[in-house]
Amino acid sequence: ALNSYWVFVIANVAIFALVGIGLNVLIGLTGQVSFGHVGFYAIGAYGVAILTTRAGLNFWLAWPLAALLAGVCGALVALPALRARGPYLAMITIAFGFIVEHSIVEMRALTGGQNGIMGLVAPVLWSGIKSERAMALLALASAAVALAGYAWLSRGTWGAAMRAVRDSETAAESIGLNPLVVKTVAFGVSALCAGAAGGLF
Repeated sequence: ALNSYWVFVIANVAIFALVGIGLNVLIGLTGQVSFGHVGFYAIGAYGVAILTTRAGLNFWLAWPLAALLAGVCGALVALPALRARGPYLAMITIAFGFIVEHSIVEMRALTGGQNGIMGLVAPVLWSGIKSERAMALLALASAAVALAGYAWLSRGTWGAAMRAVRDSETAAESIGLNPLVVKTVAFGVSALCAGAAGGLF
């Protein structure tokens, strides 16, 4: 029953909450810093746009594929980046964000360059619920699922492992944990959330 402005605001709040939940896995549980998550957000957004317009895939297939692509990219960036510490890790993630941005601008044939990709069609949830209202409801549902997933993760074995690595990598290694694997998984999960949010955007 809300007007389109409030629907837009609610959708954006839910989308950014989804990114924030992902960042909480990385920063809150694992203690790592990333200033390049906008790159994973862009990968999700352009992934959905390219798969639905260029490849002709349905949104419901393109969206999880784009989120998965962002998660894989996050894990691949993490492998070399997490060997650095402190401000060096922050600089590597900032550089990743710039690389994604410039790649999108330069690959005009695929991404449309500065103009972006036109002709995107929002999914229809059910009869009468489409376009912005469908995206707002989908974003709210996604944020709720991500929040429930975060609560499950933080209370489980992986959450304990992430907190152990955050508090002391040496102590974590002494009880058989591999800090690089734990931090890479956290980076991948965080990037997947950012990619899913970008796909909704």
